[in-house]
Amino acid sequence: MELWRISNYADLSGLGGLRASGRWHSRGKRIVYLADHPASALLEMLVHMDRDLLPASYRLLRVLTPERLAVDRIDAEALASDWQHRPATTRDLGDQWLDRSSSALLQVPSVIVPQAWNVLLNPAHPDAGAITIAEIIEAPFDPRLLPEG
Repeated sequence: MELWRISNYADLSGLGGLRASGRWHSRGKRIVYLADHPASALLEMLVHMDRDLLPASYRLLRVLTPERLAVDRIDAEALASDWQHRPATTRDLGDQWLDRSSSALLQVPSVIVPQAWNVLLNPAHPDAGAITIAEIIEAPFDPRLLPEG
């Protein structure tokens, strides 16, 4: 499977999860958020950006996972109808998955694009070592993405 991530660091250790909570995990847990498409990765990152903090360029990581790896999945239909507005619920589900360590990957619905998927990587899972960064692409930000005023 081919996945995508925007990051300043070519790293899949999940150290960022130790510093802050996210939609699918609590602070103090190692995790890596990936997307099913480069555009999805960009949108997921942009919703958290302030135009004044937008860097001139970004690094797009192309991440490859062996096809043999098990992938757990949470479908939007299995969640409450207002799950997008209840991050505590999704955070609990992600924490439970991390604690169970049933797979290295968990496919979850995107809040931003309901037809897209994010994939969470549990770097502590034994299969995580088989997941690699295949390419790092330097790309400029298009200023139209976050127009002024």
